[in-house]
Amino acid sequence: MVETFGDYKIGDMYVYSIWQHSLQQDYKGDKSTYYYKFVPRLSASKITGYDLSYGPLKDVLFAQWIAKTKNVRYDYFPGISFDWQVGGFSWLRTIFYFENNAKGSWNDQRIHIDYGIPFRNQLGDFRIVGTFDYTLGLGDYPEMIDFKPELHYDLGKKLGYQAGHLWTGVVVNPVRNKYKIKDTPGFRTDQFSYGVFIRYSFF
Repeated sequence: MVETFGDYKIGDMYVYSIWQHSLQQDYKGDKSTYYYKFVPRLSASKITGYDLSYGPLKDVLFAQWIAKTKNVRYDYFPGISFDWQVGGFSWLRTIFYFENNAKGSWNDQRIHIDYGIPFRNQLGDFRIVGTFDYTLGLGDYPEMIDFKPELHYDLGKKLGYQAGHLWTGVVVNPVRNKYKIKDTPGFRTDQFSYGVFIRYSFF
């Protein structure tokens, strides 16, 4: 898995990509798959040169979500994004998307939230980061909820290296109606997954 975030003169962009390969010898079908997405955002404040902040609102942006899965056409979600200034958060963003899925139709809408909350205690430096996605379930699709909080621990700083690069932690990911497929007794799409990770940030 590779992800990156860049801040630019007219906005910012987040890129995420993952490749997976099944180790099951009896696995049927394609054993490998990939997924990637680009989320460029154009900042109204940066483009116009005016400070649009008001109270907790920091900026208004035009956002796009462009995603591709192996053997599936592109998803394209344009939307509007709000960045917030909230005490205790490193960042807090909400994005409202109109979904144009791989089937080529404007068939749903999505609310996306992502956040970062740093904190420290006697054990060291931590942060909670995560995403929350909710689709409205328009048309023939069910509602989908995808919540993915992660707890990060700055292992590099604890070992005496530069802070903010080497992280370890845990992640949980409860999902309702995964991939917007209705959960049924014969095909379960309500899922709960968890894991541990080691992560290195180059910047």
